Amino acid sequence: MIKLNFFNNKGGCGKSTSTINVAHAMTRLGKKVQVVDCDNQQNTFCFFSDSQDENYRGSTRYDNIDIAFNSEINGDYDYIILDLPPALDERTRGIVSSCDFVFVPFELSRFSIQGVAKVTEAIAATGVKFGGCFVNKFDRENPADHNLEEMLRNTLGDKTMRTRIPSSRVIKNSINYNETAFEYMDWTAAAEAYMALTREIITICGGGNNA
Repeated sequence: MIKLNFFNNKGGCGKSTSTINVAHAMTRLGKKVQVVDCDNQQNTFCFFSDSQDENYRGSTRYDNIDIAFNSEINGDYDYIILDLPPALDERTRGIVSSCDFVFVPFELSRFSIQGVAKVTEAIAATGVKFGGCFVNKFDRENPADHNLEEMLRNTLGDKTMRTRIPSSRVIKNSINYNETAFEYMDWTAAAEAYMALTREIITICGGGNNA
């Protein structure tokens, strides 16, 4: 069993959306997944759970995905994925340090790149393995995004992951309809990107590429 989390100290960078779509992609690759929402906004918990009771812990409408809020479920899982709040407090550091890997969703901007060192330093202080940073909401038609991605790679080197999640109305609309990108439009670049990201994460975690 591998425990990983999505963390960034900035809000709005795609932690919850990444958790939701990667968890679903993992099950499509034959994995059994537990999702733990550790953010008091409970966006991920509400997406997966039909119950309004935050103490609910158990199955979801997706085969092989279980959900819990702020606590883990005893069971036999391939992956446990934790969605973290955008904070660098002691609680968050404790949660990060309990995991095997941390992955950082990153929305490109000069200010974000200037602050990425603070994020990686916080991760290093926990002793957890930094799986990598992946670019979210990437606009391939915008030259500035290509330039900023190059700056990020110059800063993080091979810890900048290959997969980019595109800026896409599919992602926004799917969440609005309480669906993953795969359910909303399975053949789109957005869905393909989340599957590629999931394969890359599994490879980094030592689980092969499940091609």
